[in-house]
Amino acid sequence: MKLHQGICKWRGLLALCALVLALPLAAAAQTVDTSTWTANGEVSALVRWGNTVYIGGKFTYVGPVTGPGAPVDLATGAISGPFPKVTGQVFAIAPDGSGGWYIGGAFTAVGGLPRSNIAHILASGAVAAWDPNSDNAIECIAVSGSTVYAGGFFANIGSQPRNFIAALDATTGLATAWNPNSNNVVYSMLVSGSTVYACGYFTNIGTQPRTYIAALDNTNGNATTWDAGANDYVYAMSLVGSKLYVGGKFTFIGGQPCTYGAALNTITANAGPWHPMPSAFGSGMARANSTPSRGL
Repeated sequence: MKLHQGICKWRGLLALCALVLALPLAAAAQTVDTSTWTANGEVSALVRWGNTVYIGGKFTYVGPVTGPGAPVDLATGAISGPFPKVTGQVFAIAPDGSGGWYIGGAFTAVGGLPRSNIAHILASGAVAAWDPNSDNAIECIAVSGSTVYAGGFFANIGSQPRNFIAALDATTGLATAWNPNSNNVVYSMLVSGSTVYACGYFTNIGTQPRTYIAALDNTNGNATTWDAGANDYVYAMSLVGSKLYVGGKFTFIGGQPCTYGAALNTITANAGPWHPMPSAFGSGMARANSTPSRGL
């Protein structure tokens, strides 16, 4: 009996191999249909009955493939409007003021078009011709008028050498003359009037020593006299009135011991009495006049 079962198994295996070898070679060249829906977990069973495909497995949601970025309706959470798929990761998003979006991250294409780490998506969902072509990841984007500010890990963007921070023309995508020349990565930026606040892992920016956070003149890129002096990196910022709320890995900032979070006076740079003392360092905040970055 065992010998007979073994022979049957071998016959079945040989038949299966013959069937596989008999398949047309063109089958190997088939491509995946990315317009179909997908699950958020393992699919372990699948059967087709008529025009319906039933699936089962370890998932709790089935929906359309969006890629790493998509607009959603604030009320329903449903995807709203067309949005091109991004090949890679999206770390930063900023509205363009006309219904479209600037996006930044670590990606190579948007909507099937080559885009290196930064792109402009129009209100129609089309990818704009705007292409600053960053040579490394973008961590943050802030838009002010006709200028798109970007921070990240790059050394060249907008057809110019720019270290970790740059201002780009919103029409041409070329880097402007504004060049604070940071000595390390910029994680977050926001614009308030004539000041560009920047934070990250730098110790020199805008031709001045500034530890992890700085206020920059939006005309010449130089650091202003405002100096909060953190003792470790700052990752996120939110501006509310005259208070700049910051989060990061620091334990001292604005002349005061503050663990991971602080509220800084935008005139004096001193830390106020707001000390949230989270159990882990702050890596994301809701920020006014800026964009979500990786920490959010």
